[in-house]
This record gives sequence, structure tokens and C-alpha cells, in this order.
Amino acid sequence: MAIEDLFNHRCSIYHLREETTSPGWGLPGQTEYSYPDTPDLSGVPCHFNVGASTELAQESPFTTYLYTGKLNLPAGTDVRINDKIVNEASGLDFTAQEPQDIRGHHVTVTIQRKGSLNNTAL
Repeated sequence: MAIEDLFNHRCSIYHLREETTSPGWGLPGQTEYSYPDTPDLSGVPCHFNVGASTELAQESPFTTYLYTGKLNLPAGTDVRINDKIVNEASGLDFTAQEPQDIRGHHVTVTIQRKGSLNNTAL
């Protein structure tokens, strides 16, 4: 079986943008971070691994959850730390941790999704 057979999902990758704006008059600028409206890469073959961990933390007024999983991508895919990765099938978005090149064979990246659950909905 070839590595390409593993990539049964598709994802979009958005690179984090950094922009420094200054009000002028020699005042220091403020750095803002954002993602573009359109993905830098779309339709990227990938595999979202099933084995993942989740954590729930009871906080007021909401419960916070943290999902941590692994994503496999073809070798040479331009994925960076803090990129937004969107599963094209589900529409769920994740934040990339540091990508690891696995011997030029493929790229593995830990992905996280963090959010809040409304306690009244539980």
C-alpha cells in the first residue's frame, strides 16, 4: 500500500498573517494576526487520525473543551505552526502545532480545537 492511499480526507490550509499598523506621528505600531478569507491551499489530500484526546474543564459560565489529534499530509506540504486547517467534509477548523517531516515520506502535525460548551445545553 502506498502512502497516497492513506490520504482519504481533504483539507484547506490558511497561513497566519501578521500585520503591523501604526497611527502615524512616530508612534509604535500594533501587531495584529489574522487568517485570509480564502485558503492558501485547498483540496489538500490528508488523513485526520481517529485516535485523539479530549479534555473538558468546568469553568464559569461555560465548560471549555480541548480536542487534540494528529493530521497526516503529503511530504512537502506547506503547513506551518499556528496555521488554520479546515476539514473540508465537516467544516471544523483546527490550529496546527509544529509540523514534523517524517523522513521525507509524509508530514505529521498535531492539531487542536478549543471552544466552549454552554452549560445549559449539556
